[in-house]
Amino acid sequence: MSEQKQPAITAVVTVYNLGNYLDPCLASLAHQTLSDFEVIMVDDHSTDGSNSVIEKWAQNDSRFIAAHLPEHSGVSAARNYGIDHASAPVICFIDGDDLCEPNYLQTFVDGMSQPGVDLVTVGYRWGGYARGAVSGITGWHEISQDDMLSEATEHGTQIGGYTWNKAFRVSVINRLMLRFDTHLKLAEDLLFTADYEAGAQRFLFNPTLVYNKVSRPGSTIHTASMAMRRGEVEVDAHIDQLRENLHAG
Repeated sequence: MSEQKQPAITAVVTVYNLGNYLDPCLASLAHQTLSDFEVIMVDDHSTDGSNSVIEKWAQNDSRFIAAHLPEHSGVSAARNYGIDHASAPVICFIDGDDLCEPNYLQTFVDGMSQPGVDLVTVGYRWGGYARGAVSGITGWHEISQDDMLSEATEHGTQIGGYTWNKAFRVSVINRLMLRFDTHLKLAEDLLFTADYEAGAQRFLFNPTLVYNKVSRPGSTIHTASMAMRRGEVEVDAHIDQLRENLHAG
């Protein structure tokens, strides 16, 4: 029996009590222009039937893999599971209530195929606003390491520190021994992205709008406590230190 071909990219979809938002998200991945991918759907011990939804998708499409955490452990633990089980050399992270345009994964694979590229970031829509394709700018643009790090503390900019509008190289993640901080309930994505950028080499930005952020009532960003906000401030200070270290070097 021949060995199964390695997919071009692994998409990690984090799932926790997403209700009617989950099926449209997974459908948007099933209809990608790229066919050579895997989707690891990590259910963080949902109690609303979301776990059954991902099982259905796994049964109907071999590219979709269902995983279930034994207890509710948070989005960082779910993403870390995805990193640990990814089969592809490139990985991206999708919130299970969001929507991907048909060329989302293909854009990442195209960017990562260019020489020496460690990270690709793309445009997105959030709350009716486009964050990417402005002033007629199209195609690939190289971004400096310093500019990437400065973006990591920004909210609502074209690039930001989000993970869902970026693709990462698994070999770089493992070389840096990076995983998402399971103690953080907010800004864990900013910390992961910045630490990755501090150890990566080449960065490309394509402003094409391929990710749609859905504002869901009850999501973490809408229910963040003061303690969670303090954690975000600490992450911002850490990122500022990374930039200082870069300039000092």
